[in-house]
Amino acid sequence: MSDSDTLDHESEREETESFDTEPHPNLYRHGRRYSLTHLEQHPWPIDEIEKDRLEEQHVLLRELFDDRLYLAPIESPRSVLDIRTGTGCWAMECAERYPSSTVRGIDLVNMQDEWVPPNCEFWVDNLCQPGWHTQYTNIDLVHINQIQGDRQLLSLLLEGSYSCCAPGGWVEIRDMRVQLDNPGEDSPFHNYIREMATAQARDGRQMDLPLHFGAELTRHGFTNITERNYDIPLCTKGRDKLKERIIQNWTTGLEGYSFTLLEKHLGKNFTETVLMCASARRALKGKIEGYLQIQVVYGQKPS
Repeated sequence: MSDSDTLDHESEREETESFDTEPHPNLYRHGRRYSLTHLEQHPWPIDEIEKDRLEEQHVLLRELFDDRLYLAPIESPRSVLDIRTGTGCWAMECAERYPSSTVRGIDLVNMQDEWVPPNCEFWVDNLCQPGWHTQYTNIDLVHINQIQGDRQLLSLLLEGSYSCCAPGGWVEIRDMRVQLDNPGEDSPFHNYIREMATAQARDGRQMDLPLHFGAELTRHGFTNITERNYDIPLCTKGRDKLKERIIQNWTTGLEGYSFTLLEKHLGKNFTETVLMCASARRALKGKIEGYLQIQVVYGQKPS
């Protein structure tokens, strides 16, 4: 821990009925707030800046999906789990759309609102431990948000999802990755992606993990696997407004996504990371050939 780091041993939020009551100490670094307890598993900010970005991202992706919250072919699920719920906005909207359902949002960290629909609740739980799913049964839909390249976590989540799903229930995973047409190109953006790929690999993560979601669902016993890819051009000049806003939202989060991993694994300081991210954003205003691929994969537990 550096001299610029400060600790806050207060709870990340006041006690509510939905959450556990254990304190969750915070770590403040370079003006951003992190979960100290789960920094290894969740090395990204949990502050208001990141919450605002993720909530905007939820709205943009919902529009991309033609106002659908999920793509799996299930109507009015009665019991829903939202895993890695983040800000909880997906879970709350799902609860509002399906008032007769019960929706539970689960995550390692506390980023959710205190006031929620009466049929929605949030729990802080260690999803990295086997058996996280034992208290959930007969789930109609398990919605899994971005897992940031963590293959071990993916396996744990799919094992648990299969166990707690009702026969005929569905699991849907949503994530995103960058696909460059010329990955060896020498531009600030390409350099940023290569550095992040190295840092992620040293952290035990895979940037291309979403490409394996279908195979992993099959390996864990799910059937009727369907994969949907949405390719958003990295160069949005002349593109429609929605795709431009999706790229802008994603690039706004580069620093928060990068700080901890680049420092831990590549020794980069705060200034180096800020300059790298700024240069990567500027490069995107030129002609970077490639896509931000948003991938949605779903499968069904056999009846």
